Amino acid sequence: MKLKLDLHTHCIEATGFAKPDIPLARKIIAIVKARGLDGIAITDHAELGQEFAHQLKEIIDHSFPGEIIIIPGQELRRGLDHMVELFLPGNSTFRFLAHPGSSLNPWADQPDGLHGLEIDNGSYFVDKDKVRQLAQRYDLLLLSNSDAHSLSDIGQYYTEISLEELKARAAR
Repeated sequence: MKLKLDLHTHCIEATGFAKPDIPLARKIIAIVKARGLDGIAITDHAELGQEFAHQLKEIIDHSFPGEIIIIPGQELRRGLDHMVELFLPGNSTFRFLAHPGSSLNPWADQPDGLHGLEIDNGSYFVDKDKVRQLAQRYDLLLLSNSDAHSLSDIGQYYTEISLEELKARAAR
């Protein structure tokens, strides 16, 4: 079943580095639902850690089961580029290049470990022609994500995809 998912959000920054709790979970659920999304991936920068994403997921799964999907993840620096890792159910990791701009050249011959590329990003310019060519060349998924650094930007862009397809790609 295809879901509407924003797979690149920075909720720890968007909440002013708040501690995950039930009121914050309610607020994020309301925003996600107001945007018509089924869920989000929380992909804060790796240097900020993954605790926020895992704690918020636990609160939502326990106190608001079935309301929205939370996928924990992180955004890593890889040279000049940024790669997002999504930690999917079943211990699989889906990886995509975030906000690819003119720095796609290093990836043109080495997309090892990547499963997708952002074609739309709410915060950065993306050379869509170059991204499409690279995605086609290496059979990578094209993703639209908000890269939200504020709660109001969540869902500005989103991808319609099933969790099964993300897991299948991650298994390659």
